[in-house]
Amino acid sequence: MVALCAPAIAGASEPQGNKPFLASSINNNHPFVGQEILLTYRLYFRDIAPKISRETTPSLQGLWVKETGAERFIKSIPATVKGKDFRSAVVKQFKLVPIESGKITVSGYSMLCTLPQENSAAVKKEPTENSLRITAPPIAITAHALPEPVPEKLSGAVGTFSLNLLADKMRLKIGEPLSLKLVLTGTGSLLTLELPGMQLPESFRQNPPEKTTTLIKESETSSGSTTLTTLAWPQSEGDFQIPSVTFVVFNPETQQFSTLHSKSLAIRVDAAARKATGEREVPLSGSSENTNTVTSLYSGVTIACIALISSAIIVLIRKKRLTDAQTKGSEDMTELSPEIGKSAKVMKKQLLALLSESGIKSPGSMTRMELQEALQEINIPDEARSELPAILDSLDKILYSPTGENESRIPDWMTKKVNALRHDLKKGGSPL
Repeated sequence: MVALCAPAIAGASEPQGNKPFLASSINNNHPFVGQEILLTYRLYFRDIAPKISRETTPSLQGLWVKETGAERFIKSIPATVKGKDFRSAVVKQFKLVPIESGKITVSGYSMLCTLPQENSAAVKKEPTENSLRITAPPIAITAHALPEPVPEKLSGAVGTFSLNLLADKMRLKIGEPLSLKLVLTGTGSLLTLELPGMQLPESFRQNPPEKTTTLIKESETSSGSTTLTTLAWPQSEGDFQIPSVTFVVFNPETQQFSTLHSKSLAIRVDAAARKATGEREVPLSGSSENTNTVTSLYSGVTIACIALISSAIIVLIRKKRLTDAQTKGSEDMTELSPEIGKSAKVMKKQLLALLSESGIKSPGSMTRMELQEALQEINIPDEARSELPAILDSLDKILYSPTGENESRIPDWMTKKVNALRHDLKKGGSPL
């Protein structure tokens, strides 16, 4: 079980009966300017997960903002609020970086939900729904200015980092490509900092550097590496030195500035290899009979090679036809199999995968209204467009029921409908 976070860094709408409500939380409400923090909105609900049709973005003035790719209803967990059992799921997350000091209030995030009502009639009967708008409580952030004096060379690096300068080779010839990488590794403002450039010898021709950032997905604060890659071509031979790169960072834990230094690199460039000229395949001395013999030998080898290549191509073509036929048969059997998705979790995963293959990007994070519009764009029939959200709602009901029935086998009627929807999705996928 989980409880709501401390009021200093989180807030929650007051629970009203069994109605769903939102909680806001932040991992640090007293950051320094330039320090990355994580804002999370979590939905609490009972019995049946509500459908979210529309959302209102919060006010994020004075902040650099990047929304994370949290998928709705994927990690629903049990929670207790004021003695009542709920389930909660992360519905929205933002990585924030204060760009100015002072007090910042984040407010205004809300969502329009529809609450399915239980119906004791036949399963196939359409349930009634009630609409409800819920708003997340505001959350206050106090951003502190960096301690004075701030070094001039500081370029947004707030966190704990290490710096390395790497080369794919230490010795090469004139005109060969040389790949140089400046790699900053650690935890902090990897998404907003700027790396300094490398100083190369004047005789090195180079492309503009390319920046890439690789993050660890499970990390609460951005953790991973930012790399600046430069491709260069030395134009003269000799011994060259690529000097050490310096980089200023601020550590919010120690509240101190420090300067990182990479190692310098020694590169040896040799003269380019000269191409041999005037070589002949047939010796100058020798009779015409020897020349004819060599020519005949080359012709025989060429014919043999052509024959071998032709035979190999024929074998490959036959093998590919056999493989295609087997694959098609396997696909047909899969499409007609009534055993698809033995659990709600597997079935939902398969449906979302098919939607992605049909051209819908991140279908699991869409509201039902957004999903309807996306299905229309890929030419899915009207009946399938209306049934697919209902099937997903039924699967969510099984997955996130507080009674713990999420591992029970799904009904046969639902399996048949999903097979029909799979058929429609496979036929779709082409824009109107």
